[in-house]
Amino acid sequence: MEMFKTIDIRGLSFFSALQLASQEFNRIKKNGILELIVDKKRNITDALAKWAKNQGYKISDIEDDPRMVRLFIHKSSRGIKV
Repeated sequence: MEMFKTIDIRGLSFFSALQLASQEFNRIKKNGILELIVDKKRNITDALAKWAKNQGYKISDIEDDPRMVRLFIHKSSRGIKV
């Protein structure tokens, strides 16, 4: 298991991106961080942030770049499993 993982999900559909993010979260240790690099579309960023919050995870940072958005999601020990 890893403490930090970066995945680039630019160009994927929302559902493919969500599935990949969910799979990678299973590989992250508790208190680890998953960095998601997403397209600069507000609706995808907001939806992934909402998904993380609903899972009990915390968005520790969002970096908005002219070409992409980077979401840093902290996997706390209290996350819920779907």
